[in-house]
Amino acid sequence: MDVRIIVETTFENGTTKRHRLGRLSRPFRRTQPEGFGLLLEDAKTSLGQLQNAILRDQIEEISEASRICPDCDGVRAIHDYRSRVPDTLFGRFEVKAPRIRRCACNAKSDVVLGGPLSPLADYFPDRSTPELRRLQAELGARHSFREAARILETFLPCAKQVNTSVRNRLGKVAREICDSEQTEPLVPSAAKEAPALTVFLDGAHIRCRPEYQKRHLDVVVGKIESHDRCRRFGLVQQAVLSPASQLRRDLMSLGWDREQTVTVISDGEPALPNLVRNAVGGKVRHILDWWHISMRIQHVENAVKGLLQSRGFSGIPVLFKRPAETLRWYLWHGKVLTATTSLQWLIVDCARLVTDDRVATEATRRVQARCRDLYSYLANNMDNLTNYGKRHRRGLPVFSSRAEGCVDDIGNTRMGKRRRMRWSPKGAHRVAVVRAAVLDGRLTGAYQRAAA
Repeated sequence: MDVRIIVETTFENGTTKRHRLGRLSRPFRRTQPEGFGLLLEDAKTSLGQLQNAILRDQIEEISEASRICPDCDGVRAIHDYRSRVPDTLFGRFEVKAPRIRRCACNAKSDVVLGGPLSPLADYFPDRSTPELRRLQAELGARHSFREAARILETFLPCAKQVNTSVRNRLGKVAREICDSEQTEPLVPSAAKEAPALTVFLDGAHIRCRPEYQKRHLDVVVGKIESHDRCRRFGLVQQAVLSPASQLRRDLMSLGWDREQTVTVISDGEPALPNLVRNAVGGKVRHILDWWHISMRIQHVENAVKGLLQSRGFSGIPVLFKRPAETLRWYLWHGKVLTATTSLQWLIVDCARLVTDDRVATEATRRVQARCRDLYSYLANNMDNLTNYGKRHRRGLPVFSSRAEGCVDDIGNTRMGKRRRMRWSPKGAHRVAVVRAAVLDGRLTGAYQRAAA
């Protein structure tokens, strides 16, 4: 069989134009399994021809409409024609675009006349379509720049992609996201009171380029949640003038009104809640993540279990087993002083334990080290502990697992140590911004609003 592809364009004035894009031949007597349907190369060729036809018709229609003066409805003359090369998702094409002379009615209003007008200058300021830039940025934030270029060339009839172009487009899209969020008006919350916001914070360590005289960079990632919405974010504090301003903008996008208390859940790193305090400009409620507490309790339990199972243990088992088993219950229900007291007695009992067995001695030292580690962790974060059981029964979060997921989705997906790539602060910040926008759907939404 033979397939002919014909496209018919209908303009606003009612005229029509037909384009014969080509034909496909599929003789059934010689058809192989690979020849059924539309092949990838045929699809890329057809898409390129279709894009060329649509693009030229659009330029023709826009050029005719631009000749009408908006002030006097007169027809403006064409100054000359210039070659333009717009880069699209389905190919790069050279077109002839007219430049239009300014109307003489502007001289009557004492307006200084400039040069000729180019209708395509407003549509292609970067000589590329927003969809192409968005896809390059999205793939560049997920894969290496060379791999993103290879994927585009494999599945789309676009022009030859270069890794430096993908990198530069990603940087420009990241700047556009930050600029649009700074200039976009914030819609006030429809509720009578501002929603309660919870910020989950964590940090990711990535390799730094050698010229910055440091081994690793810290990428702050996290997630902001309200009762019905959420927003991810990622930033490198060395790459932005005001990290607090960027985080404040993210908070206000979810309806924060500068008066509502913000709850922060993190692993105890003091720099993370301080970033939120600077953004809020006031007091925040910091809650220590229960998972990190639970893991340290698990270390104490394992160390005590190893001590009780050692052959040279000569103490009373209940004096060691009972405190280790009740630590988790005390801390879960907010009885911090009782838990710390049990830890101190456990350390004292280990010090009083006398044994000549080397294995039992090492097990005793291990229990003391684990107890001191947990005690120091609780003492340094005493103000950030709460009644986790009561909070959990109310349906409120007590874990920072959302931030842990953001570390994998934003940091390690593209900039993990296994990637064997070193980053500058500015480059890592741009990738984190674009990656967070992709996960939230804000990248596609921003370009859809611009197109509308």
